[in-house]
Amino acid sequence: MTCRELTELLIDYVQGELEPAQIEHITHHLSLCPPCEVFVATYRITIQLSRRLPAKPLPQELASKLQAAARRHQEDEGQQ
Repeated sequence: MTCRELTELLIDYVQGELEPAQIEHITHHLSLCPPCEVFVATYRITIQLSRRLPAKPLPQELASKLQAAARRHQEDEGQQ
């Protein structure tokens, strides 16, 4: 496992969505690579801290734009 491969699997690793063999490869890599170990720890802390942030309501203008973009995307997908 390389550092790049670890970063590509990081989200799934932190969420516990990998196969046991992949987890074993990552755990082994982390035991040999202090920079990746720190990176994963920092990533987990960032997730924990961001979950503590208060949720603010989405401004109506932004909500409207997102809804319009989602409709356009669905229409485009339907035409393909």
